[in-house]
Order: sequence, then C-alpha cells, then structure tokens
Amino acid sequence: MYGPVLFQGTRFQRLAGYRHLAAKECVAEITTRADLPWFAGYLPSGLVLADPGTRDALMHTIQACVPDATLLPVGVARLHLADPEAASRTDRVVLHARERSRDGDTYVYDLDVRDEGGDLVERWEGLELRAVRKLDGYGPWEPALLGPYLERRLEAVLPAPVRCAVLPGSAEGVEARRARTAHALGQALARPVTLRHRPDGRPEVDGGPAVSASHGAGVTFAVAAERVVACDVQSVDERSAADWEGLLGAEGFALARLLVADRGEDLSLAASRVWGAVECLRKNGHARVELTVDAAPAEERWVVLRSGGARIATVAALLRDAPRPALFAVMTEGNG
Repeated sequence: MYGPVLFQGTRFQRLAGYRHLAAKECVAEITTRADLPWFAGYLPSGLVLADPGTRDALMHTIQACVPDATLLPVGVARLHLADPEAASRTDRVVLHARERSRDGDTYVYDLDVRDEGGDLVERWEGLELRAVRKLDGYGPWEPALLGPYLERRLEAVLPAPVRCAVLPGSAEGVEARRARTAHALGQALARPVTLRHRPDGRPEVDGGPAVSASHGAGVTFAVAAERVVACDVQSVDERSAADWEGLLGAEGFALARLLVADRGEDLSLAASRVWGAVECLRKNGHARVELTVDAAPAEERWVVLRSGGARIATVAALLRDAPRPALFAVMTEGNG
C-alpha cells in the first residue's frame, strides 16, 4: 500500500493491514510504536499527546475507501483523545472508520479506535477529508482497491446501490470457486456468509440480499444489492470482427459497432461490454436479450446498456501486472 497508494514517509507508515475494506468503511490494524525518533538525540523523547505517526495513520488509512483520489484532512469536529499512558501500553490498535456523509469532493468520517482487547481508546467525530488529484480510474489497480472504486462509481450510473468486492487470484474446480465466491461476498457484506446454490449454480444468501459473482481475468468479482443483481468480469481479449460477430450474433455485433462509432473505442472493448451485459442477463434467466445504449452516464469511461427494466453498467480497468484490461459489468433490475 505504501508507495503506489499511500505517499507517507517511513515515520508515518503504521498501517499493518486491513481486516475489512469497503467504499464507506474500513477496519484496519495500526501499529503504535515508532521505529525512528521524533527529535534530536539531545532532546527529551517523551510525547505529551501520544504518537503523531499513529494519529496520521488513523487518517490516511481511510484513503483506500476513495482509491481514485488523494484524501487530505481539512478538520475534525470533535476528538475524544486517548490517555497517553494507556496508549503507551499497547503496540497495536484497531481502527473502525465509517463514512457519515459526502458532499461532492468532501467526505466526513467517524473513527473508533480500540485496543486489541476491544476497549475504546479514542474516538474522532466528523473527520473531514477533501479529495484532490483525482484519477481517471483506469489503473493499474490492486484488486482489493478496485471494489471500493467500483462501488462508489456505480452509485452514479445505476438506480440502486451495489456492494462490490474484488479478490485477486483464480480458482480451479467448482468447490474452490464457490469458496472464493463466499469469501468475496463476505468482504462485500462485511460479515461471514453461508451460500446456497441453485441448480443453475447461482449463489443465494438466506434472508438476502441478492448476490452474484463472476470469475475471470485472474480475479473473483462479487456484488450484492437489495434488488435483482448480476455481474461479470472478463479479460478484454483481442478478437477479429468475424469472431466477435460469431460470438455476439448480428444484433449484438451491431451494438458493438455502434459503440465504436459513437465513442471511438476499440472494437474488442466495445464488444466485451456487450458480451458482459449478455452474461449478466443470462445469469438472471433472460432467454431473449435485446440491448440498447442507455443515456450517457456522468462518469467517464462507463457505458450503461439497457434491456427492458434491466440496466447494465460496464467499465474497463487495468489490474496490476495484467497484460490486458478487464471488463467489469454490473446489472440491477426491478424496483426491489
């Protein structure tokens, strides 16, 4: 994380790892011990207000929730600070940060900081962060960061919120893929899940929400929503026009050519968007697929396709160390 995502220097690199990471909350372990001195050797080394490296890490750990921009702290409404003596008795704290609100590029978070035994160490209320130096979202991406990015961007292009998670690596065999699906959905829902699988293989969670998963491009992609949902991920592979027409059929290929003409993008990318939408519709039992282009979304690089009451958002992103971009497609349907 430090280097490609977090720019903090050595003294402030206290993030040990994430227990949970999503678009609007995270749970992370933060080390509290400084490896380097804060002051010159002839000055006292004691700290009156606890360790600044730890406090900085509490803020910059939230960066992964908004991975396509740099978050800078603006202010905080209220601090309930730790007792420095109590804080000095632990080598690690657990941060639980939740997004309270967002207004454009301004994000407001509440932070609970606990020791490893679960006792509250300190609390931050109304930490205000400002997003600057925003990226276009293409990548290259660490897979774990792509879930929060997709989740936030889908809010702007689909009519219902969708929880997303992306796990690196692939799995062979039905049982291994189902285990990875359960793991990814647990990340998306921030809780362990036990899945059932219908005869067609579609995963279900007792009591909801609706879920879907896809394996491709070296990752597992999982989504959850309070209405009918489906997803697909695939590598954007180069194919000839004849191959794409054979795969998509005449109508699907015509739609891909329309995207090429309107957006000036590569045929294989446009065709992958159509194929991803077709896969989402088929997962939800649509025997007949009739796709059109929805109104242009406000988000760049996204294309939304429509089929009846279903809307399918598609975007290409480059995964770190991958030779070709991956196409992510997410569908929501109905009024649930």
